[in-house]
Amino acid sequence: MSNRFSYSNQWSGGNEPWFRVGRVDVTTTVALISLGVLSVFIWVAEGPRKEFSRKILLDSDKISEGEIWRLITWPLVNQPSIWTIFLFFILYLLGNQLENLMGRRPFMFFLLMLTVLPGVAVFLYGLGNSPSELMYGLRYVELGVLIAFAAQYPTARFWPGVPAYGIVGVIYGLDILQALSVRSGPQLIMLIAVAASALVGFRSFGYANDLHWVPKIRLPALVTGNVPARGSRASRGKHKRRHLKLETLSEKKESSAEREIDKILDQVAESGITSLSKNQRKKLEEHSKKLRKERGD
Repeated sequence: MSNRFSYSNQWSGGNEPWFRVGRVDVTTTVALISLGVLSVFIWVAEGPRKEFSRKILLDSDKISEGEIWRLITWPLVNQPSIWTIFLFFILYLLGNQLENLMGRRPFMFFLLMLTVLPGVAVFLYGLGNSPSELMYGLRYVELGVLIAFAAQYPTARFWPGVPAYGIVGVIYGLDILQALSVRSGPQLIMLIAVAASALVGFRSFGYANDLHWVPKIRLPALVTGNVPARGSRASRGKHKRRHLKLETLSEKKESSAEREIDKILDQVAESGITSLSKNQRKKLEEHSKKLRKERGD
């Protein structure tokens, strides 16, 4: 079966939501963006002292005193600006793409990896440096999502026709240069940890298979969503024999469908989603749902 990548139109509601609020499907991506928007209003409402925000941002000194919740909450401090709104928009678009690919639960754990692992890295760095530098914002999580997207779809085109790997290279390179220019060790550690978590984590979930140089880590089935089938050896053998009988009958049909999906995916990579017909988009949506169902999400 073709498994290079699956693509689903983010506007089609292909993600399976955790729940619904009225007519709004609350997916992992929507929940994250909602928390980000809420954090902007909290920033405005709490005034110049920022008492609440200071209790949840990444502070190595406070974490060493036992405030370990900061390792998870630090992205939920965001300042109101046009760049923050743009960040949320990009995170929504790319997050939906990856959630369509991975499924809601694996994508949720992937976001947790992008939050906790870099947070731990900055915390450990801060233990030997005084005073500690405060870190916060969804900017770093967005960067991790962008890196994962480029790892899976390196030739996907961004406006004005720049491939994904080029966009990531420029943005990440500028961030590294900025960290070096201000001599910010925590920011540099954060950027390195985000990139490592995104690449190794995404590979460990079973994606970006072309990046053979990136190591993979065996993750629990609860995290990946790949729950192994249970049953006796005899029942598994019986099921296998039935499957072999049906395989010959469906082989030609499946092979033809695979070739058609591959052709459509190549068209998406070269010309973008807007180049597809309604029928082609429908087939991609069905293919994406089928892959998620097989992965157990």
